[in-house]
Amino acid sequence: MAVDRGSFLAPPLARPTLRSVGVRLWRSLRQPSHLLQCGLPPALGTPLGALTALVLDTETTGLNVRSDRIISAAGYRLAQGSLGDDPSFDRLIDPQRPIPAASTAFHGIVDTMVAGVGDFPVHWPEFHHHLQGGLVIGHQIYFDLAILGREVRRMGAKLQPPVALDTALLYAALHPGERHRDLTPCCAAFGIDVTDRHTARGDAEATGRLFLKLVPLLIDHGITTLGEALAFERAAILQHPRRWQW
Repeated sequence: MAVDRGSFLAPPLARPTLRSVGVRLWRSLRQPSHLLQCGLPPALGTPLGALTALVLDTETTGLNVRSDRIISAAGYRLAQGSLGDDPSFDRLIDPQRPIPAASTAFHGIVDTMVAGVGDFPVHWPEFHHHLQGGLVIGHQIYFDLAILGREVRRMGAKLQPPVALDTALLYAALHPGERHRDLTPCCAAFGIDVTDRHTARGDAEATGRLFLKLVPLLIDHGITTLGEALAFERAAILQHPRRWQW
């Protein structure tokens, strides 16, 4: 969570020691020097019904953003209140490690399915191309962006993440009394059938349809623009900050 640096005084300057200088040097050497941009997002005043965005979902070997790997990614183009009939991309990715059985139990992806399909660096140029719109939508999208950023760091670069709208956060802000945030019950509340659950393609499509259902409710609450939606979803984070940490 971002911190308002103007809200507290900086501590007194400490005299540098050999150890602290060494730690800073080591950290600077570990920092990737190449920053990858994701394009300019729509203006904050853009009406929600006029947004162009990538609806993104990933499947992974687990939920640890530092050590787990992406094994599938898919994205749909959303524009002018309409979701594309087919995904813009839908790829399996070789994580270069065995896929845990506990993970396969959710998404059904096994080692033989990703053998020879190429690892993350092979697919990154395509993914980066589709991120150039500067705005992504996803369900618990900040997990996807965190693990995506980690994959980019393994390539020796740093990802400047795109602006994101999270349908889980928007749903939670619209329904503060409800505790669930999983995609299936959120979609069920609007009569959306989720096909191919826990596949990147199926979850991305369901998320796009969920977002389009949320837009009229947001407008009814006076949330009509991208900037207002970003501020509104933050209310869900502030209400239950630990629930949304990755």
